[in-house]
Amino acid sequence: MGEGSGVDGEVQLVRVDADVPRLVWELHTPLERVGFLDALDRGAVWVTHIGVDPRYRGRGHATRLLSALLTHAAGLPVGLAAAPFPSWRQRGLQHDALRAWYARHGFHPDPVPGDPYRMLRPAAAP
Repeated sequence: MGEGSGVDGEVQLVRVDADVPRLVWELHTPLERVGFLDALDRGAVWVTHIGVDPRYRGRGHATRLLSALLTHAAGLPVGLAAAPFPSWRQRGLQHDALRAWYARHGFHPDPVPGDPYRMLRPAAAP
């Protein structure tokens, strides 16, 4: 595992060593993994999944994960499908709330045929 920093009590954000082009960040307590973000870096970064254990939701952990990725990929566009995906076998945010959450992080709807949930965040200006 890579770098980490403690925040929110004992929950640490860790960049996980992964095979290129995969990017992975995880949140851990001393006993368990409580959240993760998985993405692919292929010139543009594509988020494939963000998940937070239901017991840890509502504390800003998904924002910490997304912020870590956005900092890492500041000079690159970042895309994702803002479609709800059950994590830890419990529903997360519904579609409208999920799109609004991503919009607060600079993502804009960019649907294409076959992917009506697609959103993009342009590369940050240098």
